[in-house]
Amino acid sequence: MSDAAKQLFDTETIKVSAAASWLPRSLRRRLERQQCIAYKVKFSRAERKIYRKRTPLPVSQWAEKNRVVTLSSLPGPWKNESTPYLTGIMDASNYPGVQTIILCKAPQVGGSEIAHNFVGAAIDQQPGPVLYVYPDEQTAKENSKDRIQPMINSSPRLRSYLTGVQDDSAVMRISLKHMPIYMAWATSPNRLANKPIKILILDEIDKYPASSGKREADAIALAEMRTNTFSDSRTIWKISTPTIESGNIWVALNNEAQVIFDYWVTCPHCGELQLMEFDRIKWPKDERDPEKLEASRLAEYDCSGCDHSWDDETRDRAVRNGHWRSRGSLLELFVYLNANRPKKVGFHIPAWLSRLVSLSEIAGDFLRGQKDKTKLKKFMNQRKAEPWIDYGQDRETAAILALRDSHRPRGIYPSGDIAGLTIGIDTQDVGFYYRITAWGFGMEMPAGLVAEGKIETLDALEEVIYREYENPDGYRLMIMGGMIDTGGHRTAEIYDWCRLHQHILPIKGKSTRGGAPVDWSQIDYYPGTKTKIPGGLILYKIDTIFYKDMLASKLEIKRDDPGAYLFHNEIDEDYAAQMCVEYRDAESGKWECPKGKANHYWDCSVYDLAYAHYRNIRSWVRPDPAQQQAAASGGRRVRSQGVTV
Repeated sequence: MSDAAKQLFDTETIKVSAAASWLPRSLRRRLERQQCIAYKVKFSRAERKIYRKRTPLPVSQWAEKNRVVTLSSLPGPWKNESTPYLTGIMDASNYPGVQTIILCKAPQVGGSEIAHNFVGAAIDQQPGPVLYVYPDEQTAKENSKDRIQPMINSSPRLRSYLTGVQDDSAVMRISLKHMPIYMAWATSPNRLANKPIKILILDEIDKYPASSGKREADAIALAEMRTNTFSDSRTIWKISTPTIESGNIWVALNNEAQVIFDYWVTCPHCGELQLMEFDRIKWPKDERDPEKLEASRLAEYDCSGCDHSWDDETRDRAVRNGHWRSRGSLLELFVYLNANRPKKVGFHIPAWLSRLVSLSEIAGDFLRGQKDKTKLKKFMNQRKAEPWIDYGQDRETAAILALRDSHRPRGIYPSGDIAGLTIGIDTQDVGFYYRITAWGFGMEMPAGLVAEGKIETLDALEEVIYREYENPDGYRLMIMGGMIDTGGHRTAEIYDWCRLHQHILPIKGKSTRGGAPVDWSQIDYYPGTKTKIPGGLILYKIDTIFYKDMLASKLEIKRDDPGAYLFHNEIDEDYAAQMCVEYRDAESGKWECPKGKANHYWDCSVYDLAYAHYRNIRSWVRPDPAQQQAAASGGRRVRSQGVTV
């Protein structure tokens, strides 16, 4: 450096040393090559902050380092080990490409707190305008005063971004040095409008009204429009405890999320990785008093991999050693995100993952629900984190018969665009019942019964599944696939048959909720033997409660409405009675069939629906007119996997 420069800065010239290690590496190297540097002997804190380049931390690490929880049953510095299932969600929320996080949760699991963690990390590392939306004005004010402002004031790191001006820390707007935080509520269109927003937190969305005002769209749509300015860098959180199937969070989780993740835990005794389900929470059968059950902490969880039962402490250890997996593919969270790059991801958190809720409290709430429908609804929403579905009304045979196509006989599938034909097969000790269904295109999954019946042998069943079926216009289709029950005394025989006819999937019912409606496992041995199955076999397990709920719901659709579940005109009262015989028991929450009553066609319909849902027929693309014309010119149509060929 020249003498003139030294005089200009009026500083000392010293050699670069370890004392300057806080400088950026590229700058240090340039100075080392010059062997000297002129600078002020003492740099201010602000100057050091400017020169120092900080590597952004994942949200979970940032929270442990900087977040202090105030209004909580676990106050103090944030600790990821207290709620280990939240760590993956926090880090996924900031993963490249992820823009929407849909969190369907039970209360007391920490879901809203991790949205605050995300905002805190953004304030410190990736600033941008934030908008919190709550169901009503009072809730917005309370959360601003009790949670958001204390979050900022209690963290030295976040507190440094306050301006010190009293008006900048108002209830409805917090103005930091570099970004604003707005509060809004779902019933006020004005609070949701005219603000470019980078980070949007939609909390308890099932409590939002259907519309934000008499002339306005719903609050969620209005708020999401505010993020369009930041279309490439926005983050939207949708958080809620579910209420009913048509509620905002359940619709978002199942229709909007490109993937849903469930948290799998690891048994501390045998190391079995498993998805926790309510039906494995056990307590003494003779204890029906919820208060005594909770006071004595009698409930335990039965591991699916060994004979051990978990108390609350062991449950907590199992959760600490767990991780998130995608439904269907069962890929670990970040393996899936890296491979598929989804924009919208969903997470489901039932109460039994939380250390703040004992297994006995969950069991106690279930017992209370057996005597009170309102409390059973609360159990479904707040413990299982699932919507309430009321199937208390009995279906009537007359309603089933009213769904007949008046001019379509048995063996003929409906006119119009058909995605494919499927079959559901119920195995009996002597013979098989079957049902063949034609599925239309669209999210409504319109369906039409083509044929049903009973046959005695597997050879006859082969004839049924390889037969061609016509519509009234003479176009023909073959069955593309289906499911067959492997229960009873013919399991090994069905396994061998399915190995020869691989488009018919062997299934086993599971009457528990949670996880994927259809999952599978590898079977290497014939049941009850040490005889190997050549090449092994995939056994599919279907959630019978899920699909019976879905079937009962479809049967309520009027014949002329979208998604109607229709029948040919030859079904009789016996068939209709079998479609009405099962009911959902109010105490157990499971579907029951009265003793001595036949339900074969009901079961066939469940398997048929499960296969169509598993194959995701509702998302198949309708063929264009040119394809249809080409197929029609040949006098027949043969469709394979939703594509006309």
